[in-house]
Amino acid sequence: MNNVINAPNLDLSVDDLVDWLELAALFDEYGIARLDALLGSLAELEQTAEDDIGRRDQGREQLIERIEIEVTFRQQNLEETYPFELSSSGDELMINPDWRVGSKLAFYLVCLVTAHATGSSILRNPPIDGMLRHLRNHIFQVIATLGLAGLYGGPAFSVGWPRRTGEPIVELLSRAAKAGAGFNVRNPPGIYVPPREKDGGIDVIAFKIDGRPPPTLFAFGQTASGRNWEDKPVSDRARIFSAAYIQDHMTGNIVHVTLIPFRVLDEGHWHLMSQYHRAILERSRLPLRAWQGLQLSENGVPVDGADSVDDVRDWLAEYHAYAQAA
Repeated sequence: MNNVINAPNLDLSVDDLVDWLELAALFDEYGIARLDALLGSLAELEQTAEDDIGRRDQGREQLIERIEIEVTFRQQNLEETYPFELSSSGDELMINPDWRVGSKLAFYLVCLVTAHATGSSILRNPPIDGMLRHLRNHIFQVIATLGLAGLYGGPAFSVGWPRRTGEPIVELLSRAAKAGAGFNVRNPPGIYVPPREKDGGIDVIAFKIDGRPPPTLFAFGQTASGRNWEDKPVSDRARIFSAAYIQDHMTGNIVHVTLIPFRVLDEGHWHLMSQYHRAILERSRLPLRAWQGLQLSENGVPVDGADSVDDVRDWLAEYHAYAQAA
């Protein structure tokens, strides 16, 4: 074990065990995490009688297979934005040595750290204080805005507070309207808007334009970087937000998306949460969509946060140095 992560425990599910390997590789001097180290630590916690050795070995083989399946799933879904790969023998998980370069791999790694920033038994030195606030208020917001742009292939605007531009909601929405959002802005806002309201409970809006406005699809997004994300669907907030700030909305296809840094492994729970939240961008989706959103911006599509993408890489480097020194 290195000084950044704790030894694994028997309560970790397969997705967390893969996260453990990824974090071990991220903080290893040579960028390598050995499955033997993981299995050995788990074996020390097990109480297995001598005559159950055969059953224990079978369980180890099944666990290795499940880990390999999960790693393969992440590779297939995240494509070039997944920073890890298993060795040909399957004994080691290795991080791409270029993870410090650019943002392509940083999107996933920041989501990985964010998922274990609080309430995790893995990270020994999680981000704290100002570093944690910066992660939640700015860094993950940048990834989420890029991600929603990439998901729908169109403009995206960062509504969540604090906004780097400091612009009021009315000004931000006017900017979105000029980009073809397909609505008129209610100015002044509706009478039930609290006078000091900053974002109306919405973090991101995005839309898909096919040739000319109005958009063929309009999305309200809610970021949820904490473990209470399940209780934060965006649909009710979007309804109230629309009544307060938007009029003459010309797009009938309105969708709602929750953006999280976590990996949801349980299929039954995933399907239930997908019904509740309408759509979810979790860690097996979000990094690739953020990368696609950044490419859209480079092709002239208005995407808030694209000019702050270096902040994502810089935060990761800062946290990496802090965690190793703590």
